[in-house]
Amino acid sequence: MKFTKTILAFGLAAAASASAAQYEAEDGTVTKDAAVASVTAASGGKVVKLNGGDLTFAPFTVEKAGQYTIVIHYMNNYGTSKINNVVVGSISSAVTFEETEKGKFADVETVLNLAAGENTISITNSWGWIDVDYIEVKEYEAKAFTICNAPVTKNATPSAVKLYNFLVNNFGKKTISGVMTGNMDAYTVGDATQHEDVQAVYTAGGKYPALVGVDLMNATGANKESSWFKEYTEKAIDIAKSIWKKGGIPAVTWHWRPGDEVEFYTANGNKTNNTEFDFSEAFVKGTTTWDTTSAQYKAIVGDIDLVSNIFLDLQKEGVAAIFRPLHESGGNWFWWSVNTGKQFAALYQLVYERMVFKNGVNNLIWDFNPKDAATMSWTPGETYYDVLSVDIYNKANDHQSNSAAFIDLTNKGGTNKIISLSENGPIPDVDNMYTDGATWSWWMPWYESPSWNGGYVSQTAASVWQKNLADERIITLDEMPGWDNYTEAASATKVCPTASESAKFDADTSKKEDYKNLMMAVTYKALNDSGANIELQKVPNLTGATTVSLKITNNGSGGADGGIWVGLAFVRNGMEDDGWTWEMSTSTGCWINDGASSTCEFDITKYEDDDKVEHPMDLDKLFSVTLMVAAVGFEGTVIFDDLVADNGKVISAFDKTSELFKTATQSKGHIAKIELVDESGAPAAIKPVVAKASASAKLSVSGKTVSLTTAKAGLVSVEVFGMNGKRVATLYKGNLAAGTSAFSLADMPKGRYIVRVKGAGLAATQPVLIK
Repeated sequence: MKFTKTILAFGLAAAASASAAQYEAEDGTVTKDAAVASVTAASGGKVVKLNGGDLTFAPFTVEKAGQYTIVIHYMNNYGTSKINNVVVGSISSAVTFEETEKGKFADVETVLNLAAGENTISITNSWGWIDVDYIEVKEYEAKAFTICNAPVTKNATPSAVKLYNFLVNNFGKKTISGVMTGNMDAYTVGDATQHEDVQAVYTAGGKYPALVGVDLMNATGANKESSWFKEYTEKAIDIAKSIWKKGGIPAVTWHWRPGDEVEFYTANGNKTNNTEFDFSEAFVKGTTTWDTTSAQYKAIVGDIDLVSNIFLDLQKEGVAAIFRPLHESGGNWFWWSVNTGKQFAALYQLVYERMVFKNGVNNLIWDFNPKDAATMSWTPGETYYDVLSVDIYNKANDHQSNSAAFIDLTNKGGTNKIISLSENGPIPDVDNMYTDGATWSWWMPWYESPSWNGGYVSQTAASVWQKNLADERIITLDEMPGWDNYTEAASATKVCPTASESAKFDADTSKKEDYKNLMMAVTYKALNDSGANIELQKVPNLTGATTVSLKITNNGSGGADGGIWVGLAFVRNGMEDDGWTWEMSTSTGCWINDGASSTCEFDITKYEDDDKVEHPMDLDKLFSVTLMVAAVGFEGTVIFDDLVADNGKVISAFDKTSELFKTATQSKGHIAKIELVDESGAPAAIKPVVAKASASAKLSVSGKTVSLTTAKAGLVSVEVFGMNGKRVATLYKGNLAAGTSAFSLADMPKGRYIVRVKGAGLAATQPVLIK
């Protein structure tokens, strides 16, 4: 006889739902600028406009203590979803109020514990700006889980099947303890339990966690080949192998630095250090079909292949892991969530299908991690993940079960997936979890790492750690069965569909009819014998390339010789070793007559230093590229398109504002504007680039004066480097007050230099020419 694994969510017997009691918003109390307003479609003809205030409903009573469903009838015509808190006593639930049709109400619900007798419910402002009609309160009716009996990966390795079975067999009965690792500097390979963050749990609770998290954030991106970044990744892989061999569970997160980008946060996540990488440009315009010729697609799959190789290495050693890619989906602080849910789903599917079907990675349990239950609309589809998880950071020492989030995931994500708390601050107390029935498969506090400003393990007191790790319902490392000895089959019998390949890796790359190729138009004025320079401070790794080509159309006139000369140079990135170098192509440049077009080609195999000695170009460490235009008396517009290396790397296609060059400081008087234009020469429907300094350090050079504006005080160094990479002057080193400071270059001889500012969280450079 077959038995189906059935778990009652929250462990409560499913009770017959009592009739809901309704409480009108206008009968409650409002604070700040919340206000009662008349709305014909509302149940009582009135709503409370939350605006920036709070709403407290009139007190009501329930006969018995327990969990109750709170339904909020609301309208949100204020654009975008809004998050606000539904509060009872000291417990609050963050609820997402999606945008509604104009003039239409909708329902959203959460679950809270109510006491027998009188209760008071409030909706307190987080984002505000919703119209509340009423709430309904009714007894919560638990849902039964029917978990899938096998991983979504059809050809999962024996180790992955064991790991999945272990998760299934303990879900609803026991919770796996975990911790995330951060700083790797002090870690010595060979024993995961000796990592400082794992030790922090042991010190506090007397036992080691069964699950240990690692991050592949340094396995991709511009610095992946740098020694510190490589060492970090190697140590993370070692922890995964070590904890598995000890019978534990590796859980892998990927803060993905795409292609040659340095960051993974968008400006919404970090205003100072961020990326503008737009993965939607990897699609054929207007579709979610992959354009396999695009630079963005090549960057994406290149990274997926790099990470695949890491997992294949684990697979060879019989190691399985939980993998949580593209986490906190819908959170626009990461580049993978700045576009639509449909585009995100296509990206997740590409990651899964390329890793599994093309690269043969079969040792993973896949974890889909929306930022909240409301973002379940971003799902890649149930055949692409085994676990549904959420990240919750309560205040220190708040050990609530987070049952509202658990129920929201159950209601919106279905009941055939394991549910976990994939990131958290303080741990949910075991008694609270099993009283409320919010039996997360595992929890994983973020790292303690003091040097990384962590401290998350310390958000749970040692006494709470000790109580929880000693409880038989919490699984610690010493209680794991050992993977060689684990032979239990999954207790679940529900047969669920497994993933099948659907992504088109050789997709049709034809453009839609409305596709327009854009180009960069630079308008020059009154060029003198110094010419004018424009620069782009984002250059991919060009290793293996020998030339770069650039299409140029000269629509100007007035030059003494009836044309313009164009040259190209790179600046080597000296952030790590102070080796800043001006590396100009040894090609004689490119001449374009007025009114003519040409595809110019520049040799990038070598450059000459100031002593005319040739050196190979540092194509793996490029900071910026400069285009130089010279022609005394020249004025007018020059069109540039497709700056591409002969190995296929695209430096700039000039199809978006982030790919436009900016005016070099010394050339600002000779460039009127830089903008995108279409093939007719008409400006694109995108604002021209306005030259502006970095948000982290507003650095500019005028004549022989360096101006630096800082947002905060701190230790700062202002140094000058020659183009051979040698430091030639220190303009300032020490504590610098917030505001604008000026430094003189009057003592510097004529020549090209790079001014670098570093310290107090700042990092900025500026090439300069001193005449």
